[in-house]
Amino acid sequence: MELGINEIREITKVMAAYPDMNYTNYSLSFLKRRLSKVFTQSSLRRLDLLQEKLKDVNFRDEIMSEIMVNTTEMFRDPALWRTLRDKVLTNMPVGSDKIWFPVESDGEETFSLALVLHEKGLGDKYKIICQTPSRLRFENISKGVVNQDKFETNLTNYKRLEDKNCYADYFEKDNGKTVLLEQYRSNIECRLSCYFSQAMPENSVALIMFRNISIYYNHLLARKAFRILINSLIPGGYLIIGVKERLPKELADELEVVDANENIYRKPASNNYSYYV
Repeated sequence: MELGINEIREITKVMAAYPDMNYTNYSLSFLKRRLSKVFTQSSLRRLDLLQEKLKDVNFRDEIMSEIMVNTTEMFRDPALWRTLRDKVLTNMPVGSDKIWFPVESDGEETFSLALVLHEKGLGDKYKIICQTPSRLRFENISKGVVNQDKFETNLTNYKRLEDKNCYADYFEKDNGKTVLLEQYRSNIECRLSCYFSQAMPENSVALIMFRNISIYYNHLLARKAFRILINSLIPGGYLIIGVKERLPKELADELEVVDANENIYRKPASNNYSYYV
């Protein structure tokens, strides 16, 4: 079912009455694709039927899950992970052991970082916190489930990063699903929540991974999001965003560019850190 702009605005207005379902400042083109798919899959033809179905928490979770964009593969953009491993993790600020993924769709980014930390001997030093408002996605991430269909792509990305052949050793089969072994995800805490309503405390996070999220926001929502993220970083903490994303101009001066190619930023620190270029 194809939805028009007025229909999308009416739908988002209705959904915003429910916790963590305020999509009013998402890109209209993005919402059109996602919500049209939801309406087609659910055989919805009228908005009043949507209002009735939204009373069902499982249906609301289906919508939240559908609106989230899948990462689809581990170690996506190996050059970024190489820079993260060799330059960011070797120059982390003191004062926090927390790494934050404010929006995690399927666990691949979080699991990738967990393995990078393990291979650098830092698995016990940092706690990874990821958030998702979808119960279905929360359950899969908590169980360490990865997309088996992307195994060869994941393996190729890993070899480009590590030039090793041990990728498969990190996983096991569990009821037909490919699962990251528990010892490699013991430092991961997945939270069933939305970062807009339940953000990390101010000045509490050493590194934030927020790649390819704000491209689906309008300027108002992007500004709100990055305000939350910057406030959450400790002095000297890093923010990594997608290569196609840009910080709002009114906030850009609050961070220092660490790597322009990979869109890595750092919150100015009172101490003299050596920023790499």
